[in-house]
Amino acid sequence: MSVKFLSCNGIGLSPLDILASFFQSSPQLPDGYGFTDRQAIFTYQGRYAVHFICRLLNIGPGAEVLAPAYNCGAEIDPFVWAGAKVVFYRVDKRGAIDTQDIIRRVTASTKLVYVSHFFGWPQDIEALSRWCRGNKLFLLEDCALCLFSEGPQKTIGRIGDAAIYSFVKSLPVPDGGALVLKNKDAWKGKTPFRPPPFRNILLNSLPLLKKWFMNANPLWQKYDLTRQLLNKSWLKKPMNQDQEIEREMPQSNYFDPQKIEWSISRLSKRILSKTSPQEIIEARRRNYQYLHDALRNVPSIRLLFDALPDGVCPLSFPIYVNDRNCWAQALENNGILVGGWPSYHRGFSWKDFPEARHLKNDLLTLPLHQGLALHQMAYIAECVQSIAKDHGHHYSR
Repeated sequence: MSVKFLSCNGIGLSPLDILASFFQSSPQLPDGYGFTDRQAIFTYQGRYAVHFICRLLNIGPGAEVLAPAYNCGAEIDPFVWAGAKVVFYRVDKRGAIDTQDIIRRVTASTKLVYVSHFFGWPQDIEALSRWCRGNKLFLLEDCALCLFSEGPQKTIGRIGDAAIYSFVKSLPVPDGGALVLKNKDAWKGKTPFRPPPFRNILLNSLPLLKKWFMNANPLWQKYDLTRQLLNKSWLKKPMNQDQEIEREMPQSNYFDPQKIEWSISRLSKRILSKTSPQEIIEARRRNYQYLHDALRNVPSIRLLFDALPDGVCPLSFPIYVNDRNCWAQALENNGILVGGWPSYHRGFSWKDFPEARHLKNDLLTLPLHQGLALHQMAYIAECVQSIAKDHGHHYSR
C-alpha cells in the first residue's frame, strides 16, 4: 500500500468552501455543538478565549490559577501573560485529575480552577464543582480535545462555570475558538473582536487546501506524489534515542497579544455551520474501535484506555511506548504523523509531577479523524504492529 500523510487532523478544506464563505453573511451553528442555551463568545483560537476569562474575572497579578500538570502549554500561557501565578496539580498516568490534590493547593489567592478533558474522555468533576461553588471558585472546563463528546449525563462543558473550545483540533478550519459561559447573562458588554486579517486566514488555509487536493486529485493518487514527498531525505532521519527529553514547546504555542482582538473568521464559521456532528462522532468511534481491537494485545505498547465509553467522541488514539522519539520517527517514515505534548513551557518545572512527565515523554496519539476510512485505519494498525515487532520487548514503564 502506498505511503500517505495520515495526521491527527488531516482533513482538507475545499476551494468551494472558501468561496462560499464570502457569500454567507452570518452562518448559524447546528444544535450538535450544544451552545444554543448558553452564551458563546467566539475567538481566534482557544487560548484567546482563556484570555477573555482573565478579563471577565479580573485575573492578573496577585491571583492564582490551578491547572493540570499535564498540559500543552498554550492553554496556560494566557494566565502567565496576564500576570497570574499558575499552580500545577497532579494528574495520574491516565490523565485523570486528583481532586484532593487540587483542594490541597487552594490558597486565599486562588481565583480559578482549570480542568482539561483529555483525548475526548470526560473528567469526573461533579464533586469538584460542588466544592468550587461552596468556596466561591470559578471552575473552567477545557473542552478543546472533546468537541462533540458527552459525559455520562451529557455534561461535558456544562458542569463548570464556563468552557473553552478550540475548533482547529477537530475540524478543517483555519482558526476558531470559543468561550461558552454557563450563564447567558454573564457578559453583557460588547465583544471587542474583529475578523482576523485576510493574510492570516489565507496562510492558515493553505495546508488545509493541500490536504484536500491530495485526497481529491486523481493525478496525485496516480503518480503517488505523497510517497515522493515522504521519501525526501529530511523525513528519513535516523532514529535518535539520545534526543533531549524535556524540550521547549514551539514559539507558536506562546501567547501573542496582537491577536487578542481577533475573532473567528467567517470561513471557519461556515465550516462549523455545515458540519454534521453525528457523522463525525460515528466515524471517530468506528475508527477508534478498529484500532482498539487491532492493537490491544500488542505487547510493545500500552493503550491508555481499556474501552470506549458511550458518549465519548475520541480525538485520537493514545498509546504508551518505550521510546516516544523512536516510535514517532518510525511512524513518520511510514507517512503517519502522531500527536501528543512532548514539549514543555519554559516557565515551569515538572520535577514534582512524575505522572505528567510520563504522559509527555512516553505517550503518543495515533490519528483516527473523520476523514480516515477503515482501510487507512488498517494501514496504521499494520505499521504499529510492524514497529512493535521490530522493538521486540514489552512496554515496561
